[in-house]
Amino acid sequence: MDSSRSPLAAYRGYHDTAIPPENAELTHVLPGTPAGEYLRRFWHAIALSSEVGELPLRLRVLGEDLVLFRDLSGRIGLLHRHCAHRQASLEYGILCERGIRCCYHGWLFDVDGSILETPGEPTDSQAARRLRKTVRQGAYPTLEYKGLIFAFLG
Repeated sequence: MDSSRSPLAAYRGYHDTAIPPENAELTHVLPGTPAGEYLRRFWHAIALSSEVGELPLRLRVLGEDLVLFRDLSGRIGLLHRHCAHRQASLEYGILCERGIRCCYHGWLFDVDGSILETPGEPTDSQAARRLRKTVRQGAYPTLEYKGLIFAFLG
């Protein structure tokens, strides 16, 4: 039997294995890239409400390493995973009444990324006041709706 006339001749999956090159304009989603800037114009569902419990949740969203948590007062926070102070991972942070405390030096960050406490610095010292004014942990707004947690990364 002639193989060109075989009923399977049209199926060429085995022979046509070329993979097209990556289109970076569409596949790279970090800030500053075309697709990343476009996607950051919208709210994204990033987790189920049931996934956010007693421990912070490590996430990677649009190429960024983040930590999602619910503080003890019930507010949802989404912060950059690495602490602004010593780059320790906030996925090991301690949940507090207002925000999350870094496990390394104990800095307390609110859900909006502002510093609430800097242990090791006297509370009323000029250095502590300057830190609270100038240093912020990267943060994104969140919204909890119908069992989902949405974030705006723009």
